[in-house]
Amino acid sequence: MTAAHGSGVRHPAALPHHDGSPLYVSTQQPQLGEAVRLRLRVPRGFPPLRVVRVRSNPDREPSYADARVAHETPDAIWWQAEVRVENPVHGYRWLLEDFAANTWWLTSHGLSSIETRDIDDFRLVTFPAPPAWACGAVMYQVFPDRFARSAAADARKLPDWAEPADWGDPVIHEGASTGRQFYGGDLDGIRERLDHLALLGVDLLYLTPVFAARSNHRYDAESFDHVDPLLGGDEALVALVQAAHARGIRVMGDLTTNHSGDAHEWFRAAYENPEAAESAFYLWRDERQSDYVSWLGHRSLPKFNWNSPELKARFIEGVDSIVARYLQKPFELDGWRIDVANMTGRYRDDDHNEAVRTSIRRTMIEVNPDTLLIAESTNDASGGDFTGDAWHGAMTYANFTRPLWNWLSMPGSPAGGGLGMTLGRTTDYTGRDFYAAHREFVAALPWRTRLHTMNALDTHDTPASSPRRARAHFPSRRGSR
Repeated sequence: MTAAHGSGVRHPAALPHHDGSPLYVSTQQPQLGEAVRLRLRVPRGFPPLRVVRVRSNPDREPSYADARVAHETPDAIWWQAEVRVENPVHGYRWLLEDFAANTWWLTSHGLSSIETRDIDDFRLVTFPAPPAWACGAVMYQVFPDRFARSAAADARKLPDWAEPADWGDPVIHEGASTGRQFYGGDLDGIRERLDHLALLGVDLLYLTPVFAARSNHRYDAESFDHVDPLLGGDEALVALVQAAHARGIRVMGDLTTNHSGDAHEWFRAAYENPEAAESAFYLWRDERQSDYVSWLGHRSLPKFNWNSPELKARFIEGVDSIVARYLQKPFELDGWRIDVANMTGRYRDDDHNEAVRTSIRRTMIEVNPDTLLIAESTNDASGGDFTGDAWHGAMTYANFTRPLWNWLSMPGSPAGGGLGMTLGRTTDYTGRDFYAAHREFVAALPWRTRLHTMNALDTHDTPASSPRRARAHFPSRRGSR
């Protein structure tokens, strides 16, 4: 913690500290009704305390537990209190009072001399825990078209939408060709270079979508039933996962639950056909079903209507769904990253996001509970979706990527990461600015969620310093959807 709000700035070493780690919380997987021991470290340089209490908020009504000194060292006093977990998300904060009757509140947002908000509380969560392997995983993202091309790619016929590029050609960053420029990277090309990833220390490979589509990014799926033949088809994905697993590398796929492509078999069946079973899968603006809601107005990406029970059954619910299929043999993916998760199920006065995300996780647990679920949330991920009820962590930019590149101040960096959220350039940050920005955007996330959030150096949605570097490190999707 860097500052006591309203009481001046102190050096972090002189401030009381608590977090959700095992040093401070007795169990990382609490159950409802379980008693949990909480510890607070108070450095000797802080005013001696007369009272230390934990304020919980069960059923949104405050209750208090007194803390006692549990341990002393030459440099700190350790206080301990016991609380009983009353709700699936149990919020708490520390109340401190010294012998001069000065009081402070300590929350995940820091130390404050004024009363704090519930949203800033520390949190214990009782939902099923993420897989143990995911905490501390070193992830490497691959955009299949741009990573590596096997010899087999030469024999594949190009689709009509593709604009072929030689492997050394510069990347087109703007305009209609951005999503059409086709290098022909495939899954066998990735498999042939797994030893390189292993040497880098990678133990989690994240693939952007591998389903057939009409773009190089493949976020506009034509079907979820099979892997794109341009990537080598189903057999190539099976072979890649098997080879990765043999090297101790897990593989995570990418699903678009917010939208499909306008060439998707479901959408083509429903377009201008209100009688089709799939007509309930999308959000239509007219009775004729010729006008429809799409992602940010891009007509190629019609938005799903999660009011539809049939859509849920086909896509996210049960062992026969799309979500389940690729986690099982023969594919055996180790998890999903969900594209545009922040918008999924949300349109005007409808909000089915919680129902969708919890259904996805229930299905994953049913098929293989040792799988990871990461959700894209392009800006502030602290709005309530990431309590741990389904998403294990966020793929986001405000908490790490943008602050990091602002601190490094590198020209052409991914500071605008997340589809140009900022000015598209870096701002000069000090190390303290970087830390403050990170803390600001993770304060509302439970400790478990923080440990499983994707802290990306860059991604396919961030600009790069040069066209050649962009092809090697994932292209921007900006303007290509």
